[in-house]
Amino acid sequence: MSIQVNQVNKFYGDTQVLHDVTFKCEKGDTLVLLGPSGAGKSSLLRILNLLETAEDGNLNVADMSFDFSKGLTEKEGLLLRKKVGMVFQQYNLWPHMTVMENLIEAPVRVAGMSKASAKQEAIKILEMLQLADKTDAWPLQLSGGQQQRVAIARALMMKPDVLLFDEPTAALDPEITSQVVKVINDLSDTGITQVVVTHEVDFARKIASHVLYLEQGKVVENGTNEVFTKPTTQAFADYLTH
Repeated sequence: MSIQVNQVNKFYGDTQVLHDVTFKCEKGDTLVLLGPSGAGKSSLLRILNLLETAEDGNLNVADMSFDFSKGLTEKEGLLLRKKVGMVFQQYNLWPHMTVMENLIEAPVRVAGMSKASAKQEAIKILEMLQLADKTDAWPLQLSGGQQQRVAIARALMMKPDVLLFDEPTAALDPEITSQVVKVINDLSDTGITQVVVTHEVDFARKIASHVLYLEQGKVVENGTNEVFTKPTTQAFADYLTH
């Protein structure tokens, strides 16, 4: 089991944004979190690598267990984020560093990898993502799709067990979206577990092995890719026709 979430509740002040969220995700699955704006998708995603915590409930991820009712330390969050990578919607690349420098920064500083080993690994990952000719480029010289793939490459440098994506195609045109589909599907073949927040149903259909559909912080639909053609709830069927 790669991820198990049990009865997670999350509040912002008096507003409850997640209600008893429970699901599991096997190693190698690509789980897509779908739902209307405000459904709690991004909050749930951020909880999966402890960028945010919940009021109560349990999280098991990447062979680590957390009981939110007991509180968590910053050290636990840092340890988990070595195993659970995140690709942010805004890419968050360092503009003053080249592509290569962006990729090797965390492995060298955080994971203690030698610079030579980190560069070798970076070249392998950039080749896989068809970016081998961009090692010395600055982020601002890259297209949106290229920046997105560099952000994915940077996350992969830490050899995560789980990779989280927050709206990875939000600012991309259809042609580049299809490149991201290919990257995510290629990664799933390597056995890495992926969780993807999106509001784009066509994109979700092409990458999801499993789907979690949320409304107002509650799990409404939870199943395999088959729920796109055979929804088990009227709410999800309605969402698909919007």
